[in-house]
Amino acid sequence: MNTTENNSKDPLGEDFSDFEQVYLNMSRAFSHLGKEHWGIYCICSLRYNAPTGTTASVVLRNVWMQLLVEYPGLGMVPVGHRKQHLQLDEAGILSWAQNTFFVSDLGSGDVIAEAKPRDLPSLYYLPASSEVVLLIQHWRADALGSCMLLDRLFEIMAGSNNAPSPRHQFPPSLPSPSLESAAGASEAEDPEMQTYARKWIDDFHARAVNAGGLPFQGDSTTPPSRPARYELAFTPDQTRAITTACKTLQVSVTAAIHTALARTVFSYLGEAECQVGYTTVMAVNMRPHLPAPYNSKAHACACYVTSITPTVPYDSGFSDAARALTNEYRNWWSEKFMRSLRWIYKYHLAKLSAAPRRPAANGTSAAAPVKPPSGVTLSSLGVVERHLRGEYGPNLQVDEFRFGVSMQTRQMLLYAWTFKGRLTLSLCYNEAYYSEAMARDVVAQVAAQLERGLEIVKRVSIVQVP
Repeated sequence: MNTTENNSKDPLGEDFSDFEQVYLNMSRAFSHLGKEHWGIYCICSLRYNAPTGTTASVVLRNVWMQLLVEYPGLGMVPVGHRKQHLQLDEAGILSWAQNTFFVSDLGSGDVIAEAKPRDLPSLYYLPASSEVVLLIQHWRADALGSCMLLDRLFEIMAGSNNAPSPRHQFPPSLPSPSLESAAGASEAEDPEMQTYARKWIDDFHARAVNAGGLPFQGDSTTPPSRPARYELAFTPDQTRAITTACKTLQVSVTAAIHTALARTVFSYLGEAECQVGYTTVMAVNMRPHLPAPYNSKAHACACYVTSITPTVPYDSGFSDAARALTNEYRNWWSEKFMRSLRWIYKYHLAKLSAAPRRPAANGTSAAAPVKPPSGVTLSSLGVVERHLRGEYGPNLQVDEFRFGVSMQTRQMLLYAWTFKGRLTLSLCYNEAYYSEAMARDVVAQVAAQLERGLEIVKRVSIVQVP
């Protein structure tokens, strides 16, 4: 880790919660190779008219510093499994900006691919393409939180006159609590709650481990290479056709994509594997289930997600499978789950920490299952404008939005979202294990299965986003 980033810090604060440690440990799993797993990146192409006498990079740096005061979690660094917060005085804020804000001549793809493990987030401005790139650790924020952070950044930017405001005019906010604390999860050693939590995690691990896998390049000792992304965007007309078909079937767009993904994965599996069904680990936004104010943009700098493991039976029809998934998305949550969160993630962390160990690429020992998982997981951002509006008055608009994570394992992660009326499928993978042709085939099959399952007659028009 970069020790030069530990200036102007307060004494060590609270420990990372068990939930946060799961994400922290995942992030660090490949740090010995100089790589970060699940590092979030968000790319926005801007149209911006800077105030007279200044530049976009100067304005961005100033509003980035203001964002730190509103979201002090942006300045927190891990020391072991404890949190150390930045002193929000002038020297501390300026030092943080120097360590986190960059103007680069690189393309956004190279910025992402060349990123190294860091204790702090990074904001890049790329003048040649007028792009803003946010790199942020998944233990610090989740996908929608990252969108909300950028939304607030652009909101401040649109109203900026480039006059840096004195720090005392913006009293610093308090850091956001962990998911367990935000949810009000019980700390009591309740036997019934512990039994429920242990069963939840046992079932989760059993279903996740049994998920089908895609064929990958190399073997279990092949180290990761460059993280990559393959992205397809539907036209606005075809997006409307997909949305209308989903409404007719009374299924969510995410459930339809999920079903199409299941059918795609089946095409790579043998008959025996198909009969087990397709199970994927799917991220679920927890903010709608949290009490105020934790369900709002005020707590964007936090990781408030959990995961579920729905199964799509091999012999199910498209409509039936999509309806079953829609129902599961709506009904998996319970008050008991919320109360048991501390125990759920305590057991989850213990299970992950006790996983079998195998030699890593550099000769050390790394936790991993005997057969590396190589399935495709799914995460839906929904309609992005609900979290990142894209329109901030006459002087600032976001024309394009892209999102992903740095994958260092043999798993692929499919993101789906709609921005400016265009449904996008973005597949994140690692070049050590999959070729671009393989990624393109997976996404093309998902699109074709979606079209076929929704009975959209006209061929879906797809444009690759570079």
